Amino acid sequence: MIEKQDFIELEEQIEPLVINKKLKSDYAHQLLDQYYALIIGYIEQINQIDKFDISEISNYPVIPMNFEERYQYINYRIYHFMGYRQMVTLKDELIKMNARYQLKLKREAKLKQDD
Repeated sequence: MIEKQDFIELEEQIEPLVINKKLKSDYAHQLLDQYYALIIGYIEQINQIDKFDISEISNYPVIPMNFEERYQYINYRIYHFMGYRQMVTLKDELIKMNARYQLKLKREAKLKQDD
């Protein structure tokens, strides 16, 4: 189960590399790859899918606006500062959207229960 803390732990390792402009190092690439994989895993988890497929995003209930363009941007710039920042922003949005989605599901379940 992927949680917010998993992202925070990686961010705490990546941020000093950002500050010191070391994102081009092999170590930074490994961390950024882990962060990217964590985001994809989180998307799979919150959308309850086995394997993320960009061509299926319209079928996923928890996907931010302009996701496809942002996904492509991240893929082209994963080892650059702005690619990393876009991943952090995307992660924040996914966490918030998932919280809202879970509340919606609980409300719907309660309404069905009350009927």
